[in-house]
Amino acid sequence: MNTTRNHIQLLPTYVGTGISFLAYLLLGAVPGILYGGYMGLMMSSALFGTAGQPTLLDRVVTGGGMALGLLASLFFFLVVGAFTGTVLGLPFAPILRRLAETEPEVVPVEVHVEQQ
Repeated sequence: MNTTRNHIQLLPTYVGTGISFLAYLLLGAVPGILYGGYMGLMMSSALFGTAGQPTLLDRVVTGGGMALGLLASLFFFLVVGAFTGTVLGLPFAPILRRLAETEPEVVPVEVHVEQQ
């Protein structure tokens, strides 16, 4: 099958993923950073102890935890959104399949070239 036809059948999944990405930007990014930073702080205190000034390695572990929390939140939102879009798009699957199987009409285009 043509790849454009496959994309038509995956349209509900794409819509669900797009909506979930917007929800991630509005609802999931900040908590992901906060909980990831907390996880990084707990890891650095377990590895290096809590007394004294934070060193560069402590800050790297905390920043890595923040990045990990941000990515985990992103993956969660995208997977749940794609799954929800697929499930909600199942009633429309026969319509999308029929739309993907139809051949597009080829319309001839006339080209007029003027010579001077």
